[in-house]
Amino acid sequence: MIGAGMPRPVAAGIETASSLGGQLMPPVMGIAAFLMAEFLGRSYFDVVARGYAPAMIYYFGVSVSVYLLSTRYRAQLGTVVAEIMRWTDWTNIAAFVAVVGGLIGIMAVLHLAPMFAALYVFLGVGGALVVAHVVWTARTPGRPWRNLVGTLGRFVDYFAEMTADLTLLLATLSLMTGALVITGVPTKVGSLLIAAAGVNLTAMVVVAFFFGALLGMGLPPAPTYIVTALVIVPPFIKIGVDPWVVHFFAFFVAVWGEVTPPTSVSAAVTSKIAETSFMQTLYRALTICVSLFVLMAGVFTRPELVVEPGWAQIEAMLLIATATLGITFSIQARFAERTAVDAPIRLVLAALALTALLHPDRQLAWLACVPVVLIVGYWVLKRRNVPMLAAAVDAR
Repeated sequence: MIGAGMPRPVAAGIETASSLGGQLMPPVMGIAAFLMAEFLGRSYFDVVARGYAPAMIYYFGVSVSVYLLSTRYRAQLGTVVAEIMRWTDWTNIAAFVAVVGGLIGIMAVLHLAPMFAALYVFLGVGGALVVAHVVWTARTPGRPWRNLVGTLGRFVDYFAEMTADLTLLLATLSLMTGALVITGVPTKVGSLLIAAAGVNLTAMVVVAFFFGALLGMGLPPAPTYIVTALVIVPPFIKIGVDPWVVHFFAFFVAVWGEVTPPTSVSAAVTSKIAETSFMQTLYRALTICVSLFVLMAGVFTRPELVVEPGWAQIEAMLLIATATLGITFSIQARFAERTAVDAPIRLVLAALALTALLHPDRQLAWLACVPVVLIVGYWVLKRRNVPMLAAAVDAR
């Protein structure tokens, strides 16, 4: 992206936002999704069936943001040339597909727990790759066997490093959970949520969001989800909110914690690769992944999105996706050169999109989607006419 003319903070922000969506995208979601299945006492596939719609909305919003940013900075075509795919590249892709497909197949057919399914897939695919590497080494002249030993050594080193990190994470989580229980923080936060429920559900959601966001500033997504769910789920269920809605809300808050300072690992890595500012990368990522904020509100206003797969879920997905489109355009697009004209259009578009997202009357929400689509369509047509006009001037 940098080679195509994209500013470094923008390119790093796009990579941060797109990689963040890996936590949301089925069939292999983040570890918090597996924990959600354990919390609810349901199969992982029940989570996956409900997770597709939010993931598609998220990446739809990110894609729209990337499109608008690319048109704004006029990325230079032809400056980046893709490398030719070699057979080793296709082998790596095939191994990845085999891992994902095997994991899904074993969980679906044999109904094994995710951890056991992952173990069997690892033994099968890993063993096949080792055999293939041995055969390749034996049939390639001058290829030393120490390369195979070095590859296996790197694997053991990576496995040990990952296991050590997980062990430290679990130990830290147990200490934090114990501290929360001893100090009575869950009880106090639960009392605040119940008190907020006496005002309205919105106040309750705001309190829960800030609690989860505070945890996300110091913890990775998995422990953030665990602690947030333990604290906020009982009060929400007590007032009649569906458990799927509350758990997905906690899941979204935990994922959003991955881009909150000062512990945003993805933003730190991408800013290092792009050789740019960490805070600028973080700011750009937050504006690009605005669809995650839309999902946090959407699960409460349109609970059909996650309660039960079916036509109602698709309808809710389309409604929230249209609201995401309007909000993204109101942030990233420019409708006029003059601010006095551009700003009111953006505000009107944002208001219409929020109406489609938050208004309890479904018919009114769908009516608000119509001007959103018309305004966005006007921008796209106007944008298409700009290159045509430039080409006509060049022809003269």
